[in-house]
Amino acid sequence: MLYLSISLSIIICTFFIARFLAATTRLVEKDINATIARKLSTSPVSADMRRLTEENGVLRNLLIDMVENEASVPRQTSETANEVKLAIEARTRRRREIFGEAVFTLQQAGKSRIAARTFKING
Repeated sequence: MLYLSISLSIIICTFFIARFLAATTRLVEKDINATIARKLSTSPVSADMRRLTEENGVLRNLLIDMVENEASVPRQTSETANEVKLAIEARTRRRREIFGEAVFTLQQAGKSRIAARTFKING
């Protein structure tokens, strides 16, 4: 009976020590992640990632606009020739606007990439 109680107490102590060490490890990992997040929040790499995410969203919306514009082809059902001509002119005008926006966005992105190359990462 003595051996049983000693082995049971050793198992229980081992369990509590393992839980304590696991909790300590989780706290240290949490502190490390917080430190990394704090360092990256001021990093130029993080700012560059935010800028790229914004540019990606803008270009995605422009692509969606292009697809919607090209899908707006007038159907030859009950429309007159004048209505078809006006619809085609509107679609062409909108296509030029979208391409102009895309060119402007890409030019701005090029300027910001040149400025982003001057950043240095502080270790």
